[in-house]
Amino acid sequence: MITEYQDAAICVKFHLEREKNPHKFNSRMKNKLWYFEYATSETFAASCKNLHENIEIICDGVALDLAKGPHLQGIALLNIPYTHGGSNLWGEHLSQKRIRKGAGPFRKKLRSSDKELSSTSFNSVDLSVAIQDIGDRLIEVIGLENCLHMGQVRTGLRASGRRLAQCSEIIIKTKKTFPMQIDGEPWMQMPCTIKITHKNQVPMLMAPRSAKGRGFFNMLCS
Repeated sequence: MITEYQDAAICVKFHLEREKNPHKFNSRMKNKLWYFEYATSETFAASCKNLHENIEIICDGVALDLAKGPHLQGIALLNIPYTHGGSNLWGEHLSQKRIRKGAGPFRKKLRSSDKELSSTSFNSVDLSVAIQDIGDRLIEVIGLENCLHMGQVRTGLRASGRRLAQCSEIIIKTKKTFPMQIDGEPWMQMPCTIKITHKNQVPMLMAPRSAKGRGFFNMLCS
């Protein structure tokens, strides 16, 4: 589940133009070119700049200080590890990165390149070491500085977005009309108050990792 502003602004432009002129969006390549054009124009226009002046986000009863640190133009709410075709906006757990790189034991002192994972702590929890788990009933709140920030995370140039909170209840209060999207469905939202909480969970079956690649359908697809 995703709710964003600057990225949603791009999606809104793309969606409206596609409905108005469907013949311009009749191939994957054309769609990518149009999306790139809208993303470029939005980067320069920065229609969602100074986001902190027109929005308030309350996580588990605590209001986030969005004015602290670099100004944000986008907010993402996630309960899944990946979005936008494979972008991990929350970022990996630092100890997991060091284990994969063959590093030694986890160190309490963070490297300068890892400090961007969290520019603030929430409810006395160090978000730089917080683990994202799809089954923990928590929602990750992530800030994005601009469109380039999202692209840098996607290409690995930056570790993550700005971790703002990890909580079970979120209240969003807006003072003006903002573009929003949920699972890729964009719209323009009038000033409102939005409350988001975890609803339920559904058990899913998953084959053991050792059996991966042994199934009949896997052999057909290989």
